[in-house]
Amino acid sequence: MSAGFDKSQRVLRREDFLATQKSGRRLHAAHLVLVQRARGDDGPARLGLVTSRKAGTAVRRNGIRRVLREVFRLHPELFARGTDHVVIARDGCPALAFADAHAEIRAALARRRVGGRPPPPATAGPAGTPT
Repeated sequence: MSAGFDKSQRVLRREDFLATQKSGRRLHAAHLVLVQRARGDDGPARLGLVTSRKAGTAVRRNGIRRVLREVFRLHPELFARGTDHVVIARDGCPALAFADAHAEIRAALARRRVGGRPPPPATAGPAGTPT
């Protein structure tokens, strides 16, 4: 695998971003939303990044994008061939470290493979009995 992040691995066209966001499966993490959509071909997985000004200053947004591209580049096993992935940085997203971004993406994808959200934590009902 090459050390770069070439155009064949990027979601570049507005139509592709919109199609992925409209018909893709949304996976939520603490600081990110990962939207994935099957393209119907066997090409490489592609990554698109969305970081609005709400995510922070230009320096912070560029750092977030740099880290997310590295996760995509170094861990291709997480992303199935023939799919587009759009990662949206949530409002106020901190400058994520590589390990944090990798853990959030891996956890979101693991929930997708298992079939949904993890069960909510048990709450105590009346008289301290779990419900």
